[in-house]
Amino acid sequence: MPCINIRLRREGVQLDIKGFAHKLAQQMDIEVERINIIVDYYDETDAFMGSNADQLIIILWISERNEKQFIKNLVKSTADLAKKYFHKEGRSTAVMCNLIKEGHLFISNQIKKEE
Repeated sequence: MPCINIRLRREGVQLDIKGFAHKLAQQMDIEVERINIIVDYYDETDAFMGSNADQLIIILWISERNEKQFIKNLVKSTADLAKKYFHKEGRSTAVMCNLIKEGHLFISNQIKKEE
């Protein structure tokens, strides 16, 4: 159940977040219902980008139980699709992947542990 947080500068452009989720699910061969995407917008005055570039900043959370190759493919696919779907092609994209350790996810009123 990957959770993806995308931060980008507010530009007043309509984004196809649902289309992004469906394409990512298709590429990764996972059910779209397992994907969670949150887009955070910031105004230009709310951020400092040292390089002065208009970057996409993506933070991805996923269980450490996933295979390493799956995680690498998810990171790359997320970055590649985000450039297209969020109109940032040819621009810098950073993806930070945070692995969720066993016993560190609280969902449905319980701590999820290895079965």
